[in-house]
Amino acid sequence: MTVLVAYASAPEGREALTEGIKEAHRRKSDLLIVNIGRGHHDLDAQELQELEGQLIEAGLALTIESSILADPGDAVIQIAQERGVEVIVIGLRHRSMVGKLILGSTVQRILLDATCPVLAVRADKL
Repeated sequence: MTVLVAYASAPEGREALTEGIKEAHRRKSDLLIVNIGRGHHDLDAQELQELEGQLIEAGLALTIESSILADPGDAVIQIAQERGVEVIVIGLRHRSMVGKLILGSTVQRILLDATCPVLAVRADKL
């Protein structure tokens, strides 16, 4: 089985990756990273190298998948369904009420529409 991490190059994405690695070890599962960052779905070479280093250190292989879907929430949900993942790991950060209204919420979309369990972790722990 597979643990899917919805990754963005931001504190919440890095926290999701850290917890996703732990979850993959706990479940003895593969780890799949879906890049949902910055409106495009390509990581630069430095980000890829950092991700690969973290996963090698954790004893896991780097598997990154992307989607042609423009909405990152749709992409995560689609890939999770196609790959039959056990759990989706996503990172959260605090947003004001206005920020939530203006920017929408990929996290909310995934939480409401995913067909598998979702583990949400906070990057800005209290």
